Amino acid sequence: MTRSLIYILFISNLFSQTQVVIEEVMFMDAPYVGEIKTSIKKFASNGIYRQESSLDVDRFIIRMAMGGNKKYGTILNGNEESRIVYDAEDNKYAFESFDLIRNNDGKPTLKGMEQNMNFGGGSNRRNNTDEDSDEDSEGVEENIIERTITDETMVIAGLKAKKVVTSIINSKRTVLFEEWFTNDTLLLKYASDKEQELIETYGGKKQNMPRSFSESMLSQSGKDFESVEGRLLKYSMEMKNEDDKGFKMEWELKGIKEIPFNSDDFNIYKSYKKVDKLD
Repeated sequence: MTRSLIYILFISNLFSQTQVVIEEVMFMDAPYVGEIKTSIKKFASNGIYRQESSLDVDRFIIRMAMGGNKKYGTILNGNEESRIVYDAEDNKYAFESFDLIRNNDGKPTLKGMEQNMNFGGGSNRRNNTDEDSDEDSEGVEENIIERTITDETMVIAGLKAKKVVTSIINSKRTVLFEEWFTNDTLLLKYASDKEQELIETYGGKKQNMPRSFSESMLSQSGKDFESVEGRLLKYSMEMKNEDDKGFKMEWELKGIKEIPFNSDDFNIYKSYKKVDKLD
């Protein structure tokens, strides 16, 4: 109990007048869809959190089908008990109170970036599970799994990370993962905790990307494997079928820092027009 209290007091004092800023980039290249780049910026401080994501689609037809390139953001304010979603391309925003969300079983009524552009691991993992179930029912041969926890290290966004390589192979496809994990998780955990606290305030549940995509797939396979502690800083996943065609996805933490608190980072521009909901 004493250690826990000391840790809480230490964290509270450390971040009392500061904020954590995180920058991430995700890249996807898929057949027929082409290249898609998502840039994410997160701001976290006591009682307030903001996330802004921009989507850049390379192919014109796909871009037009998705309504053009997008730049959406969400602001959670615990003091005002409000959730704001905004469209930085169209200079519009919409507002809902935490009470409104509570009355909707903890589910926000306004769509943000996560609802409009769902390229995260959750949906892909669910689809993979369905495919794996179909394959199992057809008696597909057992996967060949190779996993190496290397001694190779690299500094990513100022944090030391260790490399892990995993391959999952069968006659239908080959999946190759390269992941980099760090145990220097203080700032990452702080930002994640602040977002989770605010979501739980209105009765919601934070949707997390899998901690490790390779370990997620290995768990589904039922095979024993050695897990790696820490948090992911960078990964690449490449999936190819028997025709050597496939899907590629990369994600990387580009920056993380603690800076003095700046209220402007948690506000929208006054020029933005208020609307009932975003398109």
